[in-house]
Amino acid sequence: MIKRILFVFALAGFVLPARSQKPARRTQVAEIQKIAKWKIEDVVRSYSANNDTVYVVNFWATFCKPCNEEIPDFIRIVKKFKTKKVKLLLVSLDLPAYVPVKLPAFIKKNKYNTNHVWLNETDADRFCPMIDEQWSGAIPATIIVNNKTGYRKFVGDQVSATAFEQILNEATGGNAGFKYTAPMNDAAVKDNKATNPDAAIQDFVSFTSADSSVYAVSGGKVSMVAKIDHMKVVIIEKGNIFYTYSNLGSTTLKKGDSIMRDQFIGYAAFDLDGIKPTIEFYVSDAEKNILLTKANFVSRKDNKAVDHSFDPAPEPK
Repeated sequence: MIKRILFVFALAGFVLPARSQKPARRTQVAEIQKIAKWKIEDVVRSYSANNDTVYVVNFWATFCKPCNEEIPDFIRIVKKFKTKKVKLLLVSLDLPAYVPVKLPAFIKKNKYNTNHVWLNETDADRFCPMIDEQWSGAIPATIIVNNKTGYRKFVGDQVSATAFEQILNEATGGNAGFKYTAPMNDAAVKDNKATNPDAAIQDFVSFTSADSSVYAVSGGKVSMVAKIDHMKVVIIEKGNIFYTYSNLGSTTLKKGDSIMRDQFIGYAAFDLDGIKPTIEFYVSDAEKNILLTKANFVSRKDNKAVDHSFDPAPEPK
């Protein structure tokens, strides 16, 4: 199924008529920058480097009004974050006939002073999922990626200036800058500072829940599985960030296993009082633990009503 009217025009043979160019016109065209023609693989590769740069890739077209409303804000706000390694790329989805003259002239007229390419693709059913499974093909569409922290956000709509600046704050602020889905169903988060302002600062967050099932808050590879006294510890690494789950009662994971976000990773052991399953969760980079609080987590909203780790074994047939 063709997803965008842009491709309907293209396949229907919608092209601009060729016109003779006067010498003065040719001189004017020569002053306009040439727009590189990229395949979708080139676009994906542009934001896939394993570094601490935050990549903002925006899909737009000259005829798209909401696109052209948000782009000036994108350029202005990215400049505010220039010390935090934010890179903006505008990917044009205009018709092929626009690329030689109309597209670069439009960019110059509107002072879109940033990085530009034109997407040399016609099969939206192929290239859209390569950016994000949620992308219907509508524009504007934007993907923001920080490979070092694992941050990734796709927005298939116009983004306000306020929302875009908040997204960049999240993307550049480390793992504590955005929300995780809690590692346990209906988990209560212990926050010492919230209940006792004089409490010592903790570099971990504790979760308690009636359901002892523990899920990964981020994808990655298991870098360590260790048994310490009565508990097991699992460390999952992604992009030089380490996610540590302590007080696991059991797990089948082993070093080197690949983990998806929200994948089940094991069962939590009971707390010292033996009342509820408890997990202690750390996030760290090579130098220090990243402080997390209750505000960094949202409910998992799982439909499970009971702790299935204690379900009785089925009766033999």
